[in-house]
Amino acid sequence: MTCFYQAILVLVWFRQGEDKTTLGAGFGVSKANAHRYVAEAVRVLAAQTPTLHDALARVAADGWSHVTLDGKLVRHRPAGRDHHQRQG
Repeated sequence: MTCFYQAILVLVWFRQGEDKTTLGAGFGVSKANAHRYVAEAVRVLAAQTPTLHDALARVAADGWSHVTLDGKLVRHRPAGRDHHQRQG
């Protein structure tokens, strides 16, 4: 698969959130390869992003008076808690 189609595969994943099996089938690659292409692209993009401190310093230097922070909410299990604990 060319770099162009790898990039398209990753864009489809970001846009539609397809599971890797379906995503891979749509591009004629295995689930493992689809996972590898997505993981590789995420690593490349993450390496390009500024830290929060750097981003805030930049907007302060540019004279912004307000900044809205937005991001994806991710479910997680707090450390040290039993995932299956019930209360009540």
